[in-house]
Amino acid sequence: MSAFQDSFQPDPEWDGSRRLWRTAKPLFRDAVVAVAPPYPEYPKLKVAKARGPGTDPSCPSARVASPEVEVAMYAASGDGFDGFQERAWDFILANAAAIEIALRRKLFAWHKKSLAQFRDEDLPHIKPLQKYWKDIERQVPVEEPSAIDHLFKLVGIGLADSGLDECGFSSFEFQTGWDRDHGLGVLMHRDRVLAAGGMTELISGPRVVDGARVVQSYELDDGDFSLPAP
Repeated sequence: MSAFQDSFQPDPEWDGSRRLWRTAKPLFRDAVVAVAPPYPEYPKLKVAKARGPGTDPSCPSARVASPEVEVAMYAASGDGFDGFQERAWDFILANAAAIEIALRRKLFAWHKKSLAQFRDEDLPHIKPLQKYWKDIERQVPVEEPSAIDHLFKLVGIGLADSGLDECGFSSFEFQTGWDRDHGLGVLMHRDRVLAAGGMTELISGPRVVDGARVVQSYELDDGDFSLPAP
């Protein structure tokens, strides 16, 4: 077993198909969830003393930058904890700048859709949101790509035992001010964005590529890599 594999410990809450490791963030080091537009109570929420800061989508520790990230290896496709995950991690470390550029494009596209829906469906009808929104607009350049650094915090990276070649799929898990119930997971292969969904939902199953194809059938943003038909 490699030194990389030795860094991980079994996740006691899983059936043996997931292992965890905490390490320094290779990207998105300073991004936080400074504001949460649909949640006017967000600024007053406190981290529970019993649980402490966490990676849960709803944890108020999303407001605070953290130097580390939780890396999860998955072995749900039957290939075990072998080379797929390590090659994916090596690619992330060697290409962090390119991966962050691709992620920022996807996050901004997702942000713009969430913003438009919020302005159309929620903001006109809920007075507490209207007051909170005025505060947000004073803090965050909501129309600019830099809004990403105030609405998304990277808390996890998933590595799968399958890929489009010998490099495994990866997923970047974000707490987000747009969805404190599910968070956001962005599935990638190398430096190509494939799809987005709730935190960990696209990386943890046995047929990652099939799940990505389902998402692509109804949502494919500019710049996403369109998967070929099976």
